[in-house]
Amino acid sequence: MKYLIVLTVFLLSLSCSKSDDDSRSSDSEWLIPVSEVLDGGPGKDGIPSVDNPQFEQVTQSDTEDSRLVVGIIQNGEAKAYPHNILDWHEIVNDNLGDISYAITYCPLTGTGIAWNGEVNGVKTTFGVSGKLYNTNLMPYDRTTDSYWSQIGLNSVNGESVGEVASTIPVI
Repeated sequence: MKYLIVLTVFLLSLSCSKSDDDSRSSDSEWLIPVSEVLDGGPGKDGIPSVDNPQFEQVTQSDTEDSRLVVGIIQNGEAKAYPHNILDWHEIVNDNLGDISYAITYCPLTGTGIAWNGEVNGVKTTFGVSGKLYNTNLMPYDRTTDSYWSQIGLNSVNGESVGEVASTIPVI
């Protein structure tokens, strides 16, 4: 029993310690006030992005006509990402033709954006950082581990700090 109590206290102390994400907390490394970067709860990739989405034809779908989606159209092709999926995953990394992109969706603010999947000419995917800024999700790119502000459309921390996101129109 004593061993179990010691183990529990040890595990609790580990869970309360700073994570690797928090090691980048000096204001000089952030373009936004680090005091306004909040922990959203589940931690980095605690909400899994969808990295290999599966689709069905709209004629075969049992989706209700009134269901909300974030849609993208490129070169005559269209894809729709239902809110009920985005509510649980927040980010979908996908391709349409030869264009790579990430749909980022913040359930707290109801904002959906399509980001170009290339940063500085390098193809990347985006993940859920677990951080919030102005109650809005902060994706991170998996190539440079840089944090991005969805609301500001720019990288606010990491190797890509200062880069502006290239977006693709959504419906």
